[in-house]
Amino acid sequence: MKSKIILTGLFLLIVISLTNYTQAYQTEIGDGVFIFVQTSVRNSEGQLVVYLESSKFTNLNLEMMESFLDLEASIGNDPIVTINEKEYQVIRRVHSMIFPTEDFVASTNLSDNIDGQIIHLARFAHDGYTVSAGDSMESMWTFVRPVS
Repeated sequence: MKSKIILTGLFLLIVISLTNYTQAYQTEIGDGVFIFVQTSVRNSEGQLVVYLESSKFTNLNLEMMESFLDLEASIGNDPIVTINEKEYQVIRRVHSMIFPTEDFVASTNLSDNIDGQIIHLARFAHDGYTVSAGDSMESMWTFVRPVS
C-alpha cells in the first residue's frame, strides 16, 4: 500500500511538472470555438464520486478541431442559438465508459481517429481521480462556434 501511495505521488509530480510546461488555452464564446467539458465519475452503486468541469485546455489542436466539428455537425441535429445578436451552433456529445479495473485518471482527453491514427484534439488536465472496477465515467463535451 505504501509503495502505491509513493508511486501515485511521483506520478502526480511528473504530470504536474509536464503540465506546467504546456500552454493552457482558456476558450471563450466569440472566439473560433468555445469548449466546455463536464466529467462525472460514479461508483458501481451509482453514487457520485467526482465531478469536474472546465473551459481551459492544453494540447488544443484548433485546426483538427474545426474538421472534427464539421463532421460532428453533419451527423447531428445541433441547435443554433443567438448570443448578443450573433448566431452560434451548439454541438454537445457525451462519452461514457465503465472501468474494468482499478486505475488513476489524470486528464480528460478528446481525440479523433484519422486514417487509423489517433489525433489529440483537446486535453483537460486535472489533478486526477482514482477509480475501481465497475466505476463509470461520463464526459459531456459542449462546443459553441459562430455560424458563418
